[in-house]
Amino acid sequence: MHWADAFFKDNSDETISTGISPSGPIHIGNMREILTGDILFKASLRKGKNSRFIYLCDDADPLRKVYPFLPESYIQHVGKPLYKIPSPDGNGVYSEYFLRPFLKTLDILNVKVEVIRSSSLYSSGVMSEAIRIIFENYRKVSEILREISGRELSAEWAPFNPECESCGRITTTSVEKLSYPVLTYRCRCGFSGQVDVTKGGGKLPWRLEWPAKWFALGVTTEPFGKDHGASGGSYDTGARIATEIFRINPPKPLMFERILLKGVGVMHSSTGVNIAANEFIENAPAETLRFLMSKNQPSRHINFDPGIGLLNITDEIEKYKRAYFGTDNVSEENLESVLLYSSLSDTIEKPLGISFRHLVTLVQIYSDNSSILKIAGKSVEDTERLIKLIEVARKWVAKYAPEELLFKLTPVGTSVKLNEMEKNFLQMLKEGLAETEWIPEGIHNCIHESIKKSGIDQENGFSVIYRILINKQKGPRLGYFLFGLGREFVEGRINDCL
Repeated sequence: MHWADAFFKDNSDETISTGISPSGPIHIGNMREILTGDILFKASLRKGKNSRFIYLCDDADPLRKVYPFLPESYIQHVGKPLYKIPSPDGNGVYSEYFLRPFLKTLDILNVKVEVIRSSSLYSSGVMSEAIRIIFENYRKVSEILREISGRELSAEWAPFNPECESCGRITTTSVEKLSYPVLTYRCRCGFSGQVDVTKGGGKLPWRLEWPAKWFALGVTTEPFGKDHGASGGSYDTGARIATEIFRINPPKPLMFERILLKGVGVMHSSTGVNIAANEFIENAPAETLRFLMSKNQPSRHINFDPGIGLLNITDEIEKYKRAYFGTDNVSEENLESVLLYSSLSDTIEKPLGISFRHLVTLVQIYSDNSSILKIAGKSVEDTERLIKLIEVARKWVAKYAPEELLFKLTPVGTSVKLNEMEKNFLQMLKEGLAETEWIPEGIHNCIHESIKKSGIDQENGFSVIYRILINKQKGPRLGYFLFGLGREFVEGRINDCL
């Protein structure tokens, strides 16, 4: 059974929650949380549950530091809530600047989620009852934090971080008088004041805010990264506070491993070492992200390679689809669920009829789409879908293709230095191709037969073909490559070299 189908043990409705802070570009590493939540949501709907899926945009979090992608002038905004800081482009506020492309990404990825900004939970009073309960149980809450985290709280610690009315920061204030709903504070900037916690004016610390949101929103299920689930971590704290302070059951947890970027490791918004999710889906097949999350158990980390690794994923997706529609075989017992939770629509799309890998080759041969459409021919019924994928292939080549996959065709008339065995092989290949039907499989078989007849070793035989066509030792899969080039061009280059 698919991991999402197996997760829910009963028929009760679910409120599935996820949350990401828009402190910087929301990257592929962040996508594991939202897509894991979405897959759980879709699985709950398949079981007939009347479920709710929410994404909490933590825009009330403070700016922690001047990140590498920000100008030094942002030092004046460190400590202020993200939703009250100006946008890096001067248009609107900081949190929305990073939220907007993320929401567009979710739309493309077929993620139907209710977006809730944390700032609105405070300003609208949704969090008021949770805050009141925490204030009334202040001592018990502080004891739980000490016991679970193993750390002593500072003398100035309070269960609420007020926003200074003067400087706008929530990281430089100290509570002087704790009462509900108005508390008194002082700030390191020299200002002292009061704030009504039912109207905003600050936020709960993270370890209290998380269970408070569970209480306020009725959360029953939440996926989160293993850092939150470590012993003594924020989930352990939240579970105790949920049970002993709010008198509710903590959400069913689903811990997931990280997505590691090839050659980099863990991605971080704060360092700028990442691939922004919106950037990726503009330059690569978006379906690959959903497939990675759906196919892999959440407990397994994912090594993400936007280069050759991505081509392997697209091949695997196509093979899965062919198996589902009865034209191939794969050893995947959860085939239907994997594909359904990978889909960019609510159904499983048929294989396109031409692979993304082959399109990557074709877009380097032809600058016009019409030639590629002609090569695809009757094997592709959905022309509109193919044209979109052609454009994605062009962008992928420009953005992510590794050097070994890039090539330029050697002009007709260019000679290549060959020895007698290599020339003999090309002569046999020329004669064989003349009698071969111009289809990838036929070309592939002809190449292998010519290698066998000529006595040249396979690696050198392949190398000769690549050298005369693209002046490289290696290149795209030969059967499809020669098919895409066309009989006239291939025969012309062989004649040039003979």
